[in-house]
Amino acid sequence: MAEGIVGGSEPDEDLPWLELMRDGLPPLAASAGTTQFASCLVDLLRRVLQFDWWMVMVYRQNANPEMLSDNFIGSWRERGLTTYVGSFYVLDPFYIMSLSLDHPEVCRLGDIAPDGFLESEYHRAHYTTGRIGDEVNCLWPLETGVTFAVSLERSEHCVGFSDVEVRHLEAVQPVLYELTKKHWSMVRSQAGDARDLELGRLVQEAAANFGRKLLTTRECEVVKLVLRGFSTKSISHSLGISPGTVKVHRENIYAKLGVSSQAELFNMFIASVSSQPQLRPEGEARLGKG
Repeated sequence: MAEGIVGGSEPDEDLPWLELMRDGLPPLAASAGTTQFASCLVDLLRRVLQFDWWMVMVYRQNANPEMLSDNFIGSWRERGLTTYVGSFYVLDPFYIMSLSLDHPEVCRLGDIAPDGFLESEYHRAHYTTGRIGDEVNCLWPLETGVTFAVSLERSEHCVGFSDVEVRHLEAVQPVLYELTKKHWSMVRSQAGDARDLELGRLVQEAAANFGRKLLTTRECEVVKLVLRGFSTKSISHSLGISPGTVKVHRENIYAKLGVSSQAELFNMFIASVSSQPQLRPEGEARLGKG
């Protein structure tokens, strides 16, 4: 669990279930199979809790995330979205969790991120630069290797998502999950193509093979955990080696790769992954992105 990410205070109000059923669910159900589904889903979730930014996307094991809806307005936010879809996602704790998930899940960043995540370069480059204070995701498996992800974010100036808010999301999750599966069954034939999957595979392969020509197998394992935000103590526990050995491995990794800091290591990794071709021409709409 990431240290330092604290949820907000508990709201007193219960969910307005009658209003949600009357005004929120019918438009969402009617939008299934259309380009409006993702935006209707976000509109409904605004009745459940407050958030500043959102991304609705599809995660696949062998392709870059497919963005269906977002409100990343402004050049700095748009750049953040481009870098996330192009390369950053491979270090995202939510994406990593989705790869092995076989049931719907609501999860906060602080509950799933490694213990050293706040000090990681990924956190600095994505969360700090993006001014994101907290994030909660709904991760809904659709079929093997495919997960529908709803990312809700709050600004760094806001309180984090509370336990009560998470429980509210969990309460509405079953019906929203079923509607999302219905939507997916209607649009899945539009999902991806051979070119998308091949280019996505190349990105995944570049991430998996980072440093392999210069580093030992153990050093590659250490690099992956460092990039994901694991502390020396956690790496030691995960790999069954002493903290001192972890530090020696890090020194050897830096020397072999010609870097002198975690920031340089992160930038080298992102450059390696980002060198792969783009998935699709910018602006192409699929799976319900209007």
